[in-house]
Amino acid sequence: MTADYESVRQYAGWLDLQGWGLIRVTGSDRSRFLQGQTTNDLSQAHPGKCLPSAFCSPTGHLLTDALILNAGEEWLILLPELTFGETLARLHNLIILDEVELEPLNESIGVLSLQGPRAQDVLEEIEMENMPIEPLQHRIALWNGAEIRVVQRDRSGSGGYDLYAPFAVMEEFKTALITAGALEIEPALWDVLRYEAGIPLYGVDMNERILAPEMGKAFESSHVSYTKGCYTGQEVIMRIHSRGHTNRSWTPLLLASGALPLRETPIEAPGKPDAGWVTGAVYSPALNGVLVWGFVRNAFIQAGTGLTIGGAKARVIDKTPFAPSR
Repeated sequence: MTADYESVRQYAGWLDLQGWGLIRVTGSDRSRFLQGQTTNDLSQAHPGKCLPSAFCSPTGHLLTDALILNAGEEWLILLPELTFGETLARLHNLIILDEVELEPLNESIGVLSLQGPRAQDVLEEIEMENMPIEPLQHRIALWNGAEIRVVQRDRSGSGGYDLYAPFAVMEEFKTALITAGALEIEPALWDVLRYEAGIPLYGVDMNERILAPEMGKAFESSHVSYTKGCYTGQEVIMRIHSRGHTNRSWTPLLLASGALPLRETPIEAPGKPDAGWVTGAVYSPALNGVLVWGFVRNAFIQAGTGLTIGGAKARVIDKTPFAPSR
């Protein structure tokens, strides 16, 4: 994995987001309808832009995270495989008198993510043009006669693009990326890349038991608006915001030694055996050690705090090596 890691960090690699899917939202009430369901302020996403957001239960718990794209006369919602079906059904049930239509596109369009500092060079090498030049900007590019939506989306801390491509050209498109020198990113390697960048994955690091603000300041700043109008879960989330804190936060730790702790391994503090739990752990080449992410009670999240995971010593770190500046 070391060679592949260095290849992505120095050049580029592609990740097949198998099962991830798009929902097309149309109709005259589409913007008002979505604005009432999502945590971020969609009025800030002008045509050609997109916003990370989340869908929550009335109690403020995370039902899924999402990327929502303004495509002019329609909205597109990108969802993980785990939550695609349930989110689509839930949105359908919420349409009563609204002029809104939902169309799942997961049977016709697949999602790849090209990550690394030379991702743009790879796309130019395979003769794609009209690349988005700003973060969270998206555009349609033509490749071998097929329309591929290119979204500037960093999923690794090294920059990159999501590519929404018709399944009809998907295998040919993958071959072109490989020919241009971009290796396939296996799931285990993506875990390393995203944990080094502090990027959570729904179903692993967050689920329906987690409140949106518990994911920490980086997630809040990218996914949650505290100035928009009403949406499902807003009352609870605003109450937490006005109170000033949650009881726990998703936090990075560096393990002093030992094997990778399993998911849900308890995190212990002096006198507090239930200070938190692990959501995932990887060996980090950038840190030359075991990087652990987990939920930790806020009394123990200050950088440098010593904790114990599975009998091994750990300490809270301030930020991960490839976390974006905010």
